[in-house]
Amino acid sequence: MDKEIVKSYAEKYQDVRELFEKHQKLERELEELTKKPYLTTEEEIREKQIKLEKLHLKERIFELIKKYQKEGS
Repeated sequence: MDKEIVKSYAEKYQDVRELFEKHQKLERELEELTKKPYLTTEEEIREKQIKLEKLHLKERIFELIKKYQKEGS
């Protein structure tokens, strides 16, 4: 599912919007970490946490979109 579809559902549904915003915030934090030439041990741990959180959020967003698609059909 592409980002445009997610954005369209985020405009309609607050729960999708909140999850999408959290996902975007984590994406920005991850980008900041990847800009660094070297990560501390704490930063490496945080990087892994962010990736897991992003994956969980993405899965939850897609679950909600599927739910709303079923309700709409």
